[in-house]
Amino acid sequence: MLANLIVPVLNRYDLLNRMIKSIDYPINRLLLIDNGCQYEVGDWPGNEYVQNWYLMSMPSNLGVAASWNLGIKLLPHDHVWTFASNDMWYRPGDLERLSEASRGSLTLSQYYPYWHTFAIGEDVVNRVGLFDERFYPAYFEDNDFKRRVQFAGFPIASLDVAPGHDNSSTLNSDPRFQARNAETFNRNQMLYSRKVAGMDMSFSWSLESRRLGEWLR
Repeated sequence: MLANLIVPVLNRYDLLNRMIKSIDYPINRLLLIDNGCQYEVGDWPGNEYVQNWYLMSMPSNLGVAASWNLGIKLLPHDHVWTFASNDMWYRPGDLERLSEASRGSLTLSQYYPYWHTFAIGEDVVNRVGLFDERFYPAYFEDNDFKRRVQFAGFPIASLDVAPGHDNSSTLNSDPRFQARNAETFNRNQMLYSRKVAGMDMSFSWSLESRRLGEWLR
């Protein structure tokens, strides 16, 4: 059994329900972090493999990094945290293979885009910490975390997990998101470049960056 599955979502709840229906391996706790605040309890499609599920409706978009961090913070006694994008779906056996993820590694799919479902062990979190929430609302938070994991000497495990995935469905669903992403993507890329160059070692959350990065305002 998987201890958890953490799923941020901003829109395209039809794809979220498709992902939920594709779950074919026992999960103790499924956390839905609804950054669009539109999903309701009555929308739950049901799945016998999910033992418990929790809906967290956010008043504004936390962003990807903060959503992943929240999932870890809410389940501090688990040993491995497993994540999924709302716009992917599992093929038979994927989740069972993902359950092999260890406490001492970052585990990614060996198929692009690699982070559509992944797992992080407690040893990694204890040493590396959480995702940098200044990468807002999305993009480069995964590149940065992987770089830090490698720098700390932990392995990047690659599993034969090949879910289906409608890549960038959230971004492509709204022209406003695409227009704002043209700005926020560049800002995040610049932050990542500074960190790689050793010019930015902080991890402090910034109110200014949070406000500047909002896709809906």
